[in-house]
Amino acid sequence: MERQDALCAALEQAAALCRAYGLPDGTLAEDARQMADYRVPVAVLGAFNTGKSALVNRLLGTQLMQVSLTEETAAPAEVFWGRQGVQLLREERWIPADAAALRAGGPGLAGIQMARAGLPLPALEGLEGLSVADTPGIGTPQAARGGALLALARRAGAYILVFGADAPVVTESLAAFLSCLPLDSRPVLCVLTKCDQFPQEDVRQIAAYLEESLARQLGLHAQLHPAPGDEADSAVRDFLRELQVRAGALRRAEGRRRLAAGSAPLAQYLTQRIQNSRLLEPELARKAQLLDRRLETLDKAVDAMNRRARQLLEDAAGQAARHSRETLAPLAEPLAEMLAAGQDPCPCADGAVLGVLRAEARSRLLPILDAYEKGMHRLAGLYGLPLPAAAGDPLADTVDGVFSGTAAAFSGAGRDAQSLSAALQELTGRCLSQGGLQAFERLCQALTQPLYGQLASLHKALEDTRLQQQARAEATRQSLDALQRDLGLLRELTGEEAQTDAV
Repeated sequence: MERQDALCAALEQAAALCRAYGLPDGTLAEDARQMADYRVPVAVLGAFNTGKSALVNRLLGTQLMQVSLTEETAAPAEVFWGRQGVQLLREERWIPADAAALRAGGPGLAGIQMARAGLPLPALEGLEGLSVADTPGIGTPQAARGGALLALARRAGAYILVFGADAPVVTESLAAFLSCLPLDSRPVLCVLTKCDQFPQEDVRQIAAYLEESLARQLGLHAQLHPAPGDEADSAVRDFLRELQVRAGALRRAEGRRRLAAGSAPLAQYLTQRIQNSRLLEPELARKAQLLDRRLETLDKAVDAMNRRARQLLEDAAGQAARHSRETLAPLAEPLAEMLAAGQDPCPCADGAVLGVLRAEARSRLLPILDAYEKGMHRLAGLYGLPLPAAAGDPLADTVDGVFSGTAAAFSGAGRDAQSLSAALQELTGRCLSQGGLQAFERLCQALTQPLYGQLASLHKALEDTRLQQQARAEATRQSLDALQRDLGLLRELTGEEAQTDAV
């Protein structure tokens, strides 16, 4: 805890130094608050009705999450050791609630984006620095709408994947979701639930089949731990205890990254002030004029890069939409048949369209964003200004965030397969365009803000040095004026004395 406090103190001290020198503290003060409450999320993921909430309840030692045969988990619910109580995120605002809201589930949680609960549960007391997140079933409408689930999964430091022995298959929607996560670089534990419903030999065969499916479809080589049972519960607790040891190191690495990125303009400012102290006023003026010209040139170069990137993203989104029509064409006919039969096609279509959106975004939009980031780093290098690497995946949850399901596409389209295919193409094109531009704006801000921040700090260092020199010159002039006045007075006095002697 002492080292954690030292990290927050360093961020706060850097923020205070920025303010002391008249520089904006950027996100340093907010970073200090976030790092004080930093936790590594462990996301419990799986398809609908695999027993995720029941597993979390056993881990917590209390019936906190609602468990039923309906799609009760309406939004991700993150639980950790603390006394903050339960808060619900609705319309981008956190509002206080009661633990009974999580236990009741269902309509009481309708419309929320996420829940978090800081509770003094004995089972969590030894897991400081971690949180456990129960999640909606992947492939359900709750999981498909909005980007909260994918955002949580992407920032998770580890994963517990839950599979039900009664449905031992890695579904297409589950595989598409998991393929977006860094399973190869973060700890993963796989649990096989509902094993008490089958003979032990059948459980072994089901586990072997799922292990082979995970290796083939996702390249994930993992052993499934049968649950319920002491072996699985012990494996989960051991898994979390090992993560808790790593949580401190992960937190320190993230804190150091934020500190280095946030304090870069201050370092530039102080370095420049020291160098400027050796320059005279004419040299400072020339240097300020040169910096103004460089800033003007940089503005034009960045503007050109931004316009080019936006155009490329728009073109790529159009190409991806056309390609998505070919990809989704086999789905159009069954969807038309479902509509004709009076069935809701959305549960079937949502997962397929979302999978196409993610695949097209990564294959067509991500290379453009990567090229833009490399170009910005090269441009900054020409000016001798280091840029921090953009944190995380630039696409993150943007494409998922703009996808709200296929219901609107079906309501506005015809009932035949061709009309449905065109509607799905229009939907994917719009989502890819909006998501790509949102991802670009986020990346643009992450790169240009530190770039212009460093240039602004250099400019301020020049101006502050000039003001300091002017103040010194004024003080020297005032001191010289005083000396001259005193000398004149002295001469007057000595002149009067000389005249008296002559008389």
